[in-house]
Amino acid sequence: MKKFKVKIQRTDGAFELIPINAENRWEAIDAAAMQGFNAIDAFEESGEKSFSVSHGRIKPADLYHFTRLFATLTRAGIPILETLEMLLGRSDSQALKGALTEIVANISDGGTLKAAFAKHPQIFDHTYLQLLEVGEESGKLAQVLDRLTVLLKKRIVLRGMIIKALTYPVLVMLLSFVVVVAILVKIVPRFKDIYAKFGGELPTITQFTLNCSDILINYFPAVALGVIIFTASIIAIKRSERGKRLYDRMVLKLPLFGQMFHTYEIAGFSKSFSMLVHSGITVNSALELIKPSIDRYPIRIAVTQAEEMIRSGKGIAVSFDSQAPWLPELLNRMVAVGERSGNLPEMLDHVADFYEEEFNNKIETLASLIEPVLIVFLGVIIGGIVISLYLPIFGMAKLISRR
Repeated sequence: MKKFKVKIQRTDGAFELIPINAENRWEAIDAAAMQGFNAIDAFEESGEKSFSVSHGRIKPADLYHFTRLFATLTRAGIPILETLEMLLGRSDSQALKGALTEIVANISDGGTLKAAFAKHPQIFDHTYLQLLEVGEESGKLAQVLDRLTVLLKKRIVLRGMIIKALTYPVLVMLLSFVVVVAILVKIVPRFKDIYAKFGGELPTITQFTLNCSDILINYFPAVALGVIIFTASIIAIKRSERGKRLYDRMVLKLPLFGQMFHTYEIAGFSKSFSMLVHSGITVNSALELIKPSIDRYPIRIAVTQAEEMIRSGKGIAVSFDSQAPWLPELLNRMVAVGERSGNLPEMLDHVADFYEEEFNNKIETLASLIEPVLIVFLGVIIGGIVISLYLPIFGMAKLISRR
């Protein structure tokens, strides 16, 4: 017999771990269920989860198309096992094929839908698994899958808009970096030879440009190594908890981009929250499921603290309002209206639609502002180098004209 910790959900929506002795994970879950608990997952006390089988991650688009077809076939009345076998044959993703092969085998052996999908956490997250369980237990799997399809599509659209907004400035910055390096390495040394023949004192800005060129040419390996070390240090700091916290706070306070990233997180949070509450999941359970999908640390902490306040007996609106500005005022007010009127899911739908539209507007505003900003930036950098190189020539022309 092995010792397992079984994750259960109490009637108030809170989660708890209870010890169970069993031969395997499935027996541990069954034993907890026989004791009257709502068993969610089980893992050995050593901490090594028995369902950590993984075939790698898949593209969000592949997961969306799989879920959409899953919903369509389920709605048509085709049995789940037959549906999954059909989807297995249609899948182009090798990772998804491998996962579906094991899912079909587990369900054929009598496992539940959620338990079979839970063996592949890198593909199906907590929200996905919880909604599968809700759909399976309520007999409304097709409706739940439809909502899940909408959620996945919204995530793809929002992420695509982020990528689209960042692609242009990143490419321009990289191109400007290449141009500046080419000027310093190829063009500036020729001017340096000319100035060396004439002698005399050079303007400060010209001397600075020549020094930068000398450093880049003579110490290029050291400069390249320094850039690599700096980049690696930033990545390492970002991966640490404290570094991630500082990085996210800095990102959310950036001009132009900070509000865009904040709105993106709130839009995704509102849509997920709305869908989970619509599916009959309690507010506490919904917030616990959403937390891992929130990327920015300050917003994730705000949601965590709001959840803890709700568990302690405080109202949803009061708990959300205490986490401003990370949970914005409009979200908090709409939640307060929904809580008072008993129409929280509908209010969350309105909030999700508003923030999605707001995010779209911010993307369009950013696109209209970023082009002139980049033009000015490039003009200052490249124009400054050109002016610094020609300043001594202008001085020589004045001396010649006086003579």
